[in-house]
Amino acid sequence: MPMRVRTIWPGVWGLAGVVAGAVMTVQSVRTADAGLRAQWLTEARLMARAVDWSDVHGLHGRIEDTARPEYVRVKQRLESLRAVGAQYRFAYLLERTPDGVVRFLVDSEAPASSDYSPPGMAYREATPALHRLFDDHTPMTEGPVQDRWGVWVSALVVEPDPRPGTRPVVLGVDVDARHWRRALVQAALLPLLGTAAFLLLTGLFVRARARTRAEHERLKSSEERLYAQAHHDSLTGLPNQRLLADRMQQALTHAHRMEKRAAILFLDLDRFKNVNDSLGHAMGDALLRTVAERLRALVREDDTVARLGGDEFVILLPEIRHDDDPRHVAEKIINELARPVVIGDQSVSVGVSVGIAFYPDDALDAPGWLACADRAMYAAKDGGRNTFQFADPLQNVRARERLAIETGLRQALARGEFHLHYQPVFSLASGLPVGVEALARWKHPDWGWVEPGRFIPVAEDSGLIVTLGEWILAEACRAATHWQSLAPDLPVMVNVSALQLRRPGFESRLAAVLRESGLPPALLELELTESTIMQETLAGSAVLQRLAEEGARLAIDDFGTGYSSLAYLRQLVAARLKIDRSFVADMSDDAEARAIVASMVGMARALGLRVTAEGVETAAQRDLLKVLGCDDAQGYFFVRPLDEAALRTYLAAACQTAVNPASEPDRTA
Repeated sequence: MPMRVRTIWPGVWGLAGVVAGAVMTVQSVRTADAGLRAQWLTEARLMARAVDWSDVHGLHGRIEDTARPEYVRVKQRLESLRAVGAQYRFAYLLERTPDGVVRFLVDSEAPASSDYSPPGMAYREATPALHRLFDDHTPMTEGPVQDRWGVWVSALVVEPDPRPGTRPVVLGVDVDARHWRRALVQAALLPLLGTAAFLLLTGLFVRARARTRAEHERLKSSEERLYAQAHHDSLTGLPNQRLLADRMQQALTHAHRMEKRAAILFLDLDRFKNVNDSLGHAMGDALLRTVAERLRALVREDDTVARLGGDEFVILLPEIRHDDDPRHVAEKIINELARPVVIGDQSVSVGVSVGIAFYPDDALDAPGWLACADRAMYAAKDGGRNTFQFADPLQNVRARERLAIETGLRQALARGEFHLHYQPVFSLASGLPVGVEALARWKHPDWGWVEPGRFIPVAEDSGLIVTLGEWILAEACRAATHWQSLAPDLPVMVNVSALQLRRPGFESRLAAVLRESGLPPALLELELTESTIMQETLAGSAVLQRLAEEGARLAIDDFGTGYSSLAYLRQLVAARLKIDRSFVADMSDDAEARAIVASMVGMARALGLRVTAEGVETAAQRDLLKVLGCDDAQGYFFVRPLDEAALRTYLAAACQTAVNPASEPDRTA
């Protein structure tokens, strides 16, 4: 038996005894309670059969009944039934009037008593269960309940064998709760006494073992010290190669079972030999300890930082969600270790080369996995040091491409390489523009036009989307004020990212943009993707509410691609729902996609939202959307995105079409 188990089992045994005693006590009390209630219900049924119900049905539930002989006879009968047992305090008859109010019909108390309830008096303590009794005639008990008469347990039964056409009347018999509690306490005494005796014996046994517990603790502490010495590096306190191998195997097993991915980073310090040779081994050891502390501070609690020996370290990431996660860690490590390390009166700078390997992409076992990361680390050294490399060459290509895009984005913002194109949104009923969506486009001096799908995710991941989004917002509002002379009251639609909403002061910056551009808030529509709404509904709902209150309209973009709930959508003060183009593309040929679009339109109608379909490319799609009840649409079928000058020309032609229907704007612009 392991030492820990031997140490805690007396406590577990005592706790088990307490739990068992508590369970038996509760069960005994429940059994006694059920028996008492069943007994009282049986006695209440017998009392009900002793009542002359023909007299009862001759009463009308009014104060005048007290003068009727039937009332006197029924009251005397209740008084005699109540006197059967000392535990019974009240006996009474109740009826429910057509207006749903439960009232007293007959009360066993003397009229001079303060507890007397005259005929017709409302029974304010009537519960929903009592009301159901009038309907389903199932006998019941209630309580203990405290009311104006005291604390009682009540047995309630309906007239036995009622005649057809007669109103149901309930007989109630109240038992003083003290009798009920006294019986329950008596039922609980035996298991409680048994539990107390068990605890006493357990306490004596635990005390007898107390003298051996110190020895067990000493052995346990010694064992832990031996384990730490065998599995941890003596210089840095980090896990050593043996413990790393164990944790790598655990990570592989978990990742395989859960169908997840994992990664390891193999680190080798650059120029560490120079430090050892020039400053001595003591300075080198101090440097390694400092590096270990910095590495520990950079990773998550579930990650492992290990030292293999010399200046080699390994970081195990047992679960990753994205390919970029290890890259982020590697970049943080390179930046952190680039800072000088002060040791005594010396300032030392080292770099680090990092190799990254994935499971199951690069290897399926721990030795192969570590070897892949080791080879990638040497590739990083060959590549100039103080950098990182992936074991998979394609990963390196993607990492370099992402780094190039991020660098290009930073330069593009400074050089003014971004442009806005505009795509009108059309009413399916009139065919006229009802809004214009602003779309960011990037023209790189060497790459040409860069697809938004390539640079938008990088902008969001790097945080550059905030600066880019502010520029888009200001530029779109400026352009919208210029086209108002051609198309009055035509709003501009601008996408807003989750990062923008999270940044403090978003509302004040938006208000400044509207003020500087002169665009009325009602002509600005902020589009939030469904995934953004799921991230921001709780944290940013107040922001969205204030934006709506200031006049800006909100739209739900790319609907159907996320996992939003109706409860969240119902809380939003949105005006528009935009169906994602993936559903529209398959709608003509796929009945399931068509049904999904129809359900989205119906849901939007129920929420009071205007519906816009994205990515409409054919006349068949447009016509089907009309049939399904969609309000608006946008896509290449109507017009491709235009720059500002082309948009103004298009809007002038569209306005001319509205005045002179014989002319029509060019949809292929």
